[in-house]
Amino acid sequence: MTIHKPAPLDSAVSLLERLVIDPSAITSELRSDDQLRKRLLSAIQKLVPELETPVEACQRVLYNALELPMARVAIDLNVLNNLKESPSPLTTEDLANKSGKSPNHKLLARILRYLASLSLIREVDTDMWTASRFGNDLSGRGQSAGVCHMVDNCFAAMITLPAFLRRHEYNPPETEDDTAFAQANRVGAEEKTFFDWLKTRPQNAKDFNVFMGSHRTGMRTWLDRPEVIDEITSSFKKVTAGKEGGEEKGVSFVDIGGNIGHQCKAFKQHVPDLKGTIVLEDLEEVIANAELEDGIEKVAVNFLEGQPVKGAASYYFRSVLRNWSDPYSRIILGHVRDAMAEDSLLLIDELVLPDRGAHRYETQLDLTMLAMLNAEARTETHWKQLLSEVGLEVKSIVYYEDDAREAVIMAKKAAI
Repeated sequence: MTIHKPAPLDSAVSLLERLVIDPSAITSELRSDDQLRKRLLSAIQKLVPELETPVEACQRVLYNALELPMARVAIDLNVLNNLKESPSPLTTEDLANKSGKSPNHKLLARILRYLASLSLIREVDTDMWTASRFGNDLSGRGQSAGVCHMVDNCFAAMITLPAFLRRHEYNPPETEDDTAFAQANRVGAEEKTFFDWLKTRPQNAKDFNVFMGSHRTGMRTWLDRPEVIDEITSSFKKVTAGKEGGEEKGVSFVDIGGNIGHQCKAFKQHVPDLKGTIVLEDLEEVIANAELEDGIEKVAVNFLEGQPVKGAASYYFRSVLRNWSDPYSRIILGHVRDAMAEDSLLLIDELVLPDRGAHRYETQLDLTMLAMLNAEARTETHWKQLLSEVGLEVKSIVYYEDDAREAVIMAKKAAI
């Protein structure tokens, strides 16, 4: 007796097979309908573990620890860029000669076969390779720096995380120095944290900074939400009303831990007519590298020790508090609360995880923060509780990137 597959299912599989053979046939249509693209991507990802056998699942999970290190090797040997820039396929010998290194050809061929199995490159003939869309996506400066950062800076901590959690009987400390990262890298007293460790490793720091500066390129930001700008403008008018010098002498925006001023510059560009001063705050050695325009001042600050700018219209954190566990975050927020005027606004530009059904992008970042810093990405309930503990209350949460749950939490001093 012959069992026939249901026609709709067979048609769906045939369609997917055709798309694999010629993905360009749907690229333009899907790129113009981002929601449809995301629906297809999500459906495919969710189907994989449902269709796999136990053996297939083990092959996928147990060996995926090889993927990121081999992508790192591909970047080190400049495989992805060389293939992307070549108008025709390249041989293993070609890639060896173009690598700037002197790799053993047999070893390189083994690596290339693995990369092709991941679709990072394409194997078009025996010993003949060309670029793939996946590989091209990782070949950009920021993406390559991200691969290097994850392998060279984070991977040891991630691998050590199970042992670290066992050592602490699954009650990890909230200190800044006893972390999975420290355990993996045998960090000494002079390198208590990941950021201390970076100070003596310029290439590691460069990869981290390049990746942090580029990984959100092209994505929406909080500045795209007019209601947030309106709140800042309203706050500025209130805190400067009746004060000597008025709006001209007021402070509109304080970026705490703002690195070299990217957010300050973007804010000034979005609200060029807003009077007052914009302030960049970070450690002395960080802001020393900031090149700022008129209207933006820099102040050296250790935010664990205090907040020197009093009565500003708005105080802003971008992805800062996720680096600190609750005890440290309460200290940082407490200093800001004490500096705020009655009508000042606190802006926390962060991931806000849903209390249920968090996306993989959010949960993997959360556990990375645990491994590196004993820190975390917080849920909406957690954020509200943390702010309440230091005398602040949430006015509203404005989401500007739904897929990644990125939002601005707008808070004010709680009524006494």
